[in-house]
Amino acid sequence: MFFGNENLFAQRGSAAAGTLEVKLASPLPKESPWGRTLDRIASEWNRITNGQVRLNIRHGGIEGSEGKMLISLASDTIQAGVFTPFGLSAIDRSILTVSAPFLIRNERELDVVLREIQGELERKFNNSNYFMLAWSKSGFVNIFSKDPVLTPDELKRMRIASNPESAEMNTVFKTMGFQIVEADWANLAPKLNANTIMAAYQQPAAVAAYQMHTLLKNMLSINIAPVVGGIVINQVTWRKIGNLDPRYQQQLVNATRRIGDEFDASLQKTVNDAIQTMTRGGLRVNTPTPAQEQLWYSEIERVVPSLLGSVFDRDLYQRIVNTLTRFRGGR
Repeated sequence: MFFGNENLFAQRGSAAAGTLEVKLASPLPKESPWGRTLDRIASEWNRITNGQVRLNIRHGGIEGSEGKMLISLASDTIQAGVFTPFGLSAIDRSILTVSAPFLIRNERELDVVLREIQGELERKFNNSNYFMLAWSKSGFVNIFSKDPVLTPDELKRMRIASNPESAEMNTVFKTMGFQIVEADWANLAPKLNANTIMAAYQQPAAVAAYQMHTLLKNMLSINIAPVVGGIVINQVTWRKIGNLDPRYQQQLVNATRRIGDEFDASLQKTVNDAIQTMTRGGLRVNTPTPAQEQLWYSEIERVVPSLLGSVFDRDLYQRIVNTLTRFRGGR
């Protein structure tokens, strides 16, 4: 696991002459909805602190993979970062449970679950060497493929690209019987052109941003899993901000979460716009029948018992299931 060294942190830092530069690494393109949101947050931090805290956004993955970002965060080479569930799970493994495939099926269900568990997750996370500035809901992951896919068996015949850093999620899909091939998303095109990979699971907005729909021309309409990430800062830098002015910490959290909430509220439009743009570019959205849809849910239910306690936190998984059962029964 990537945990910071307090002595190392104490010896380093970017504070000088009453100002503090906070380098925040993001894997997302600057010219994307996420990139523009981070730039807004940086501007707001500058305003609130009268320039004392300068948030320097390092867009576009220039600080490397999430694993590299975590190492840099621990060594104070960067002070903050935007992480997916895979990165966050290196700090608190239970976070990945929220992204269990086919468990949470839409935004309404995600909101209900987060209201139930977010406070507990945050307390656990903040007891590490890191502080959660804001959670990030980045929509859902879908299956994109060269040929149409409507059932699990159809997808099992294809080699599926997966993030090399998402070892736990790769284990889930392999346990379900899928052919997983670890591949860097940014360099996927040659493998798709060579037909060594035939499918991938990814967020629609990311597929649109990288223009991958020109090769992966089919999208399965079922949501695979929510992407719940976060903006994280190391605790030593967070304390330095508090030392500049005790009021800054709460003000910066409030501003970051307010802007994040505004982005979340517009997210579905962003996703819909991305899908419409890709559809005009030749993407086909394939909707399974209710019976075909149930096959996907049955597939994960078959393997979940073998994954609890190893990939997914058993207690948290059951708590989410109970919350969803109450919610679905009350509708």
